[in-house]
Amino acid sequence: GLCRVFQFDGSTWNQKGQTINGEVASDWSGYSVALSGNGDIVIIGAGFNDGNGANSGHARVYEYVATSSIWVQLGQSLVGKAAGDGFGWSVGISDDGSRVIGGAPEDNGVDAGHAVVYQLMSST
Repeated sequence: GLCRVFQFDGSTWNQKGQTINGEVASDWSGYSVALSGNGDIVIIGAGFNDGNGANSGHARVYEYVATSSIWVQLGQSLVGKAAGDGFGWSVGISDDGSRVIGGAPEDNGVDAGHAVVYQLMSST
């Protein structure tokens, strides 16, 4: 999968930055996407990613760097806690982009589900 962010300039939709590709084929990256209020931070879910076991899922957060017109990943990938979680099937983001949430409907394959909220920590 992949994700593309577009911005409307009043008459035309223009792609903002590069296409953000999934980590691997068939991880369903882009199945869930959420954008901060100003459009400069995006979270992208990939529920079939196998980074922490088969279909553990993950989400990645990117920030748009206007000076170079590219999306840069913020921090590490947010991964499901176990195989079968499906983490990233649903994602959300706060208006200011400082908090994100990822849902894992399967929760280790038992359909109990869980959600995790993350707070962006400043590196300074």
